Amino acid sequence: MSNFTHLHLHTEYSLLDGANQITKLAKQLKEFGMNAVAVTDHGNMFGALDFYITMLKEGIKPILGIETYIHNDDELGSKNPLRYHLCLYAKNEEGYKNLMLLSSKAYLEGFYKNPRINKNILKEHSKGIICSSACLQGEVNYHLNTIGKKNQDAKGFEYAKKVALEYQDIFKDDFYLEIMRHGIAEQKFIDESIINLSLQNNIKLIATNDTHYTTRKHAFSQEVVMCISMGKILQDNNRLKHSVEEFYVKSQAEMQKLFADIPEVLQNTQEIVDKCNLIIDLKSVEIKNPSGEIIIPYSQPTPPSFKFTKDYALEEGLEFIDDESYFFYKCKQGLENRLKYIPKDKHKTYYDRLDYEMKVIAKMQFCGYMLIVWDFVREARKEKIPVGPGRGSAAGSLVAFCLGITDIDPIKHTLLFERFLNPERVTMPDIDMDFCQEKREKIIEYVSNKYGKNNVAHVVTFNSMSAKSVIRDVSRVFGIEYKKADEFAKLIPNKLKISLKTGEQIDKEKMGAFELEPKISEAISKDSKLKEVWDMSLILENQKRNLGTHAAAIVIDSNEELWNKIPLCVVGDKVATQYSMDYLEKVNLIKFDFLGLKTLSVIQKTLDLIGKEIDFNAINLDDEQVYKEIQNGDTIGMFQIESSGMRALNKRLKTSCFDDLVAVLALFRPGPMESGMIDDFIDRKHGIKKIEYAFDELAPILSNTYGVIVYQEQVMQIVQVIGGFSLGESDLIRRAMGKKDVKIMAQNKAKFLDGAVSKGFDRQKCDDLWELIVKFAGYGFNKSHSAAYAMIAFQTAYLKTYYKHEFMAALLSSEKNNVDNINKYIEECKSMGIKVLPPHINISEEDFSVIEANGEKKIVFGFSAIKGIGDGPIQSILKIRGNDKFNTLEEFLGKIDYKLINKKVIESLAKSGSLKGLGYSLKSIVENIDYLVDILRSNSKSIDLMNSADSLFKDIEDTNNLIKLNMPNLDEYSKNELLDFEYEMLGIFMSGNPLDEYASEIKKIKGVVYSYQIQQLRHNSRLLIIGIIKDIKQRISKKGSRFADILVVDKVGNIWLQVFEKDLDTIENISKDMPICIQCQASDRDDTISLRLEKIIPLDSANQCKITPIFKEKDEKNTKNIQEEVVINDYLLEIPCNISYLQLKEIQNLAITYSGNERLVFEIKEENNIYKLYSSLRINNIFKEKIKELKIA
Repeated sequence: MSNFTHLHLHTEYSLLDGANQITKLAKQLKEFGMNAVAVTDHGNMFGALDFYITMLKEGIKPILGIETYIHNDDELGSKNPLRYHLCLYAKNEEGYKNLMLLSSKAYLEGFYKNPRINKNILKEHSKGIICSSACLQGEVNYHLNTIGKKNQDAKGFEYAKKVALEYQDIFKDDFYLEIMRHGIAEQKFIDESIINLSLQNNIKLIATNDTHYTTRKHAFSQEVVMCISMGKILQDNNRLKHSVEEFYVKSQAEMQKLFADIPEVLQNTQEIVDKCNLIIDLKSVEIKNPSGEIIIPYSQPTPPSFKFTKDYALEEGLEFIDDESYFFYKCKQGLENRLKYIPKDKHKTYYDRLDYEMKVIAKMQFCGYMLIVWDFVREARKEKIPVGPGRGSAAGSLVAFCLGITDIDPIKHTLLFERFLNPERVTMPDIDMDFCQEKREKIIEYVSNKYGKNNVAHVVTFNSMSAKSVIRDVSRVFGIEYKKADEFAKLIPNKLKISLKTGEQIDKEKMGAFELEPKISEAISKDSKLKEVWDMSLILENQKRNLGTHAAAIVIDSNEELWNKIPLCVVGDKVATQYSMDYLEKVNLIKFDFLGLKTLSVIQKTLDLIGKEIDFNAINLDDEQVYKEIQNGDTIGMFQIESSGMRALNKRLKTSCFDDLVAVLALFRPGPMESGMIDDFIDRKHGIKKIEYAFDELAPILSNTYGVIVYQEQVMQIVQVIGGFSLGESDLIRRAMGKKDVKIMAQNKAKFLDGAVSKGFDRQKCDDLWELIVKFAGYGFNKSHSAAYAMIAFQTAYLKTYYKHEFMAALLSSEKNNVDNINKYIEECKSMGIKVLPPHINISEEDFSVIEANGEKKIVFGFSAIKGIGDGPIQSILKIRGNDKFNTLEEFLGKIDYKLINKKVIESLAKSGSLKGLGYSLKSIVENIDYLVDILRSNSKSIDLMNSADSLFKDIEDTNNLIKLNMPNLDEYSKNELLDFEYEMLGIFMSGNPLDEYASEIKKIKGVVYSYQIQQLRHNSRLLIIGIIKDIKQRISKKGSRFADILVVDKVGNIWLQVFEKDLDTIENISKDMPICIQCQASDRDDTISLRLEKIIPLDSANQCKITPIFKEKDEKNTKNIQEEVVINDYLLEIPCNISYLQLKEIQNLAITYSGNERLVFEIKEENNIYKLYSSLRINNIFKEKIKELKIA
């Protein structure tokens, strides 16, 4: 009996081509008793490590390979479309490294429609590699297949022989011919030829089955996957599809039957298996086989070294040659700079802490890592690229503070180093850096140039067909109409990582969508088509769909090119790793996160407009005036605290100091909000509840949060101070509590109690304290991150308080491409008493700017926010204008460069109002635009002539005298026409609003929601919108009915809504100058709210409507107008402590049915105690009546 191993196999990493999900594949192979398997994904190694680790764990020998694309041109990047398939397998580490290099080069240098190599590079890097001739698309088979429809260039047997010998010359005995028998006519045609080629030239032949899916029954799912890939539907006769259903994982018996006449081709696969003995030196993972035997022991990754230590040291006149010495030197140097702001009596604390941290970092061998981060952060600061004060746990490190990596003092703000690096649990450091969003790419470019373009890469991500998206994809392929598919997909609950499968299929502790939403079962039982969609979606759920890159992660290898550890690819225009984030440490790589933060650009732009640097280290973080603004809810534009929910929270709390601000950022999350922590925090701050501590020793830890455990660091400190643990041990307990690791928590509870008792604390009180810690640890937030982001929040609050014009101008500049936000911030300017002037040719700058006239500051609209004007024309105008101004239209036209400022630019300037006051009405300019352009052209030619003959015209200095306009100055457009032009160019109304004259009527109407509030609405909420129709985009459904998306502009922004055929004629006949009141219904699709028109209401009768919009619970219920706030009232429902699950479910169903604006709070009485549970449910008055009927007691 011949052994057979599958050597030609595609996984789901052959994106939307292969459908083998690796874990399911391993299970099938084990059932067949197969002990080895190869992976040969199309043109990539994306899944190689996933495949390798999974198979080892299942006791199956993994063979890593690739089905590469190869062409015959000498130039690797040739645009010759003819390319072939070729299978390559790694025999050993050298072969694996060569495979990674070839795969990387195919993307980086050989990509044309597919990643390709050529024979030149294959010859150079063939060591350690086995090669086989692949499928019908392989070069040998291509030339044998002279009957193939696409094989017009096939040259027959002799040429195929020449090709085979060429590969044999490269790989010697490691080249094999492949033979496949799927029942395809073309395979049958070459069958005898491939056997003869093998026999005549002593090239061994292997049997393969071009495996794309796991079982025969999955053949149809593969067709669906291909349709998704090509955007086709199953009914399309022109779609690509397989003619047979044989591309599955066949058993030994099936393969023996197929090749009974030449059984040696099965046995030859074993020869390849025996030759391939790749062992990858993996880190950060321990791999055991099914017997429990350790195959790969756990080992720590080798931390990176800093490539430039010696060079930098020499530049500074030092003799350091190792990372550790230079690291210590830079840390101590940095501390001296920081101590300038710190009282002398505290200096020893800083010296001691720095000494401790440096020694820990050195012992962990992370000095090189810290220097790498220090270097690119230093470069950013040198190039005036704004850097955030910190992010994540790194803000707790004094070393990071001294190196300038962070800008928040961890000692002053009680931040813990062990939260960043735990000396008792060695893990790779993880520093996330925020850079100004506009210039983030410059820092990545610096790193790439510094270390080498092949040493730096982004990190690939794989977008999978998640629960909702797979329903939509499959529905589209099955030809289900959009509305029906959309409604079906919306049945999937909006829950993170929700699965379609039932709990039995995924995790007995979890429930899938099928269990959570009974309407799914109802839908598929009534509709056979939806049942088909559901069944197929269950098969394809979580299959890899396409590539992306991680938003921030960058890998850097300072010692060698990345393809020695990881294959590379190209995603868009970015070089990226082929292995995803989970595998970086396993191959001894470490990531660095480069995040872009728009607020940093706003802060820098504000400082530029102010015209001076502000040393935030020297500013009082408890500035009373700043916190008055925050307490009043005037936080629009302030980092992290501008949402309606945040404004409401700061008003209630009366945030009065930096510690409060840090806490606010930590508390404004679902857990603390739903648990009642926020109410407890507020009541304690205001003295409504007494601040009490189980032990006096807890006061220094909890006093800043009024006795409430808010931060993870507080959990660590409590365990340290009361239980006698080290901070490193405390961090391990914090982790266990966060993960709800019952075993570790139980072990440490006993240790905590024993330690506490030994320190003289009461055991029972300590037991109660432990339970309290466990409760709050689940809600605890990383204080280091909260403090760092509170610093940015404070800086924006400070700038808005003391430099409001400059701050708002910078804020508007940051949103110049977002019309809705420009609207929102201009409204905020109005409420602050700041005038925002429309753009003008004589005062506008590139971005929004601040001018001062008659002792009053004003903001001026920037040129870059005008549609149709690019950077070139803007810079040209600013350069020509200089410090002067244009007095007339003739002067403007006479000075500008027509090569940059064309008809479109002049029209945009005119319609935006930028050419007002130059002697002509807008109507004159717009209606004579072609004449003006002709004049401009003529003038440009004259100037060119003068420049080329300057000796002849040397006495003429004022070239704008060449422009003489001969056109009438027409009467101006009407006010509404001017507003329309303004809106067309700016996307907003600046000099007025068509709704202004209806303001008194609109004010009387209840239930009106404005554009900025739309995304706060709940699914199915009803609401009113009032505005002017500006655009109608009509479409035709698959059934031939008309529908449209219409754009309505309200007093602050734009609103898009969907209108169906029955209302479309009415909408089309409404004047675009007249305000319209529309009743809409909100729909939540993938966490994005869209609106559908329900009915049109005359404005004069809209005040009779009784509509109450329902907002998401975390946001302020703002249903009147922009300034008005609706207070949330609590409805207390007393329930017994022994209430049943069914009764609770009935209450929940009632609350959902009778949803309103009052929060449902459960009051539970148990003996002498009363507990309040704050739910996320909102109820109305009908609920209060209906709940009485349940008779809960």
